Amino acid sequence: MSDVLVRDRWYALIVAGPSGSGKSVVAEEIAKELSLPLIDADDYHSREAVESMKNGIPLSDAYRQNWAERIIGGMVAWRRRGESVTIACSCLRRRTRDRFRTYVNEARMVGGQVAIAWLDVRPDILKERLLQREKAQTHFFPASLLASQLEAAEPPDPREEPGVVRIEVGGEAPSGVAQKVWQSVPQLHPFAERP
Repeated sequence: MSDVLVRDRWYALIVAGPSGSGKSVVAEEIAKELSLPLIDADDYHSREAVESMKNGIPLSDAYRQNWAERIIGGMVAWRRRGESVTIACSCLRRRTRDRFRTYVNEARMVGGQVAIAWLDVRPDILKERLLQREKAQTHFFPASLLASQLEAAEPPDPREEPGVVRIEVGGEAPSGVAQKVWQSVPQLHPFAERP
């Protein structure tokens, strides 16, 4: 990734998509490459919510909105330290994505921006990944909840939602997907300069 960040403007780059899309590892790759802090939305779940998901109970919309507010709290903490941030968060609903975007206006950040990269992954690949994670016991989200999550999802339309790109993901390694995401960022951010 050859872009040089101009750090005088605050921004959040959110890597979004359903469970199993690879958003956490992709966001981690980007954060590492750009020396940015990483917020993984999974860390903001309540213990009760994690237990519910483990037991095959999907999250409610009301919970998702409260969860988004907690993640925004994490964004605020990094902004107060003068740091832009990379976030891994499903952002399944448009209203959740809108909430992240409106934060910048509420905080009156001139030049601040929230950009969202939605990872498009075929449902069969998502299911296979979730089954592998379940078998390895590396994540609390069970494959049995995939259908409800896909039903709840409102994939963004970049023509209607500002600051959104959709990234087609096939069999690439996370570093390859991270490269695709970051290549799309200069279209959304005036604060990246090419050398």
